[in-house]
Amino acid sequence: MPKNRLVLSALLLSLTACIGGTSPASQFYMLEPISGIEPKALAGTAKKPLIVLSPVRIPHYVDRPQIVTANGKNAYQLSELNRWAEALDHNISRVLAQNLTLLVPAEVVFSNTSATAEPANFGVAVSILEFHADPQGQAGLTAQWQITRSDGMLVRQQASYRAPASTTDYRVIAEALNDCLNRLSRDLAAELLSLAGGKSTAAKAYRAGSNQDISK
Repeated sequence: MPKNRLVLSALLLSLTACIGGTSPASQFYMLEPISGIEPKALAGTAKKPLIVLSPVRIPHYVDRPQIVTANGKNAYQLSELNRWAEALDHNISRVLAQNLTLLVPAEVVFSNTSATAEPANFGVAVSILEFHADPQGQAGLTAQWQITRSDGMLVRQQASYRAPASTTDYRVIAEALNDCLNRLSRDLAAELLSLAGGKSTAAKAYRAGSNQDISK
C-alpha cells in the first residue's frame, strides 16, 4: 500500500476514535402521570363513568424525538442530545388517560383502540397548541379541549399553563412541562366531575359559544 494512503488511513482512524470518544451520550425523558394521591369518589354513583379519549393532537414543531425550546423571537432549537423516550403525542395521551382514570375516577379508553359495546358517558378531545420552554426559562403549555356528554352537551375551552423551568437543564424542562400537563389533567377532571353531577363549571362561557383562555 502506498505510504500516503497508509497515512490517510491512520488519520481517518484517529479522527473516528476522537469523535467516538468525545461525543456525549443522548439523554431521554418521559412525561409521567400524577402519583401519590388517593382517587376521588363520585357521590351517588355505583359505577365509574366511561370516558372515550381521542388521541391527543400536538403541533408539528414538537412532533419529533428532540426536545424543542425557544431561544429568541421566532427562533427555536432542537436538542439532538436531549430527546423524548417515546413519541410525544403517545406519551401525552397516555399520561392524560392515566391521570383521568385516577382523578375522576373513571374508566378511560382511547377512541382508536376501544372495542367496548358499552355507551360512553363522555368523549374528551385535546389539542396541544404550545409545548416548550421559552428563552426566559418558563415552560408553557396551551391546549384546546372539548368534552362531549352522552346527552349531547358540548363543553369547549382553551387554557394556558406556565411553570418555572430552565434554559439549559433539560431534566428541569421536562419536569416543568410535566407539571403543566398534570395541571391540565386536574382541570379536565374537575370539569368531568362537574358534568357528571349535571352541571358545568364553565357553562356560561360554553353556552355563549366562546373559548375561554385561562393562564394558570
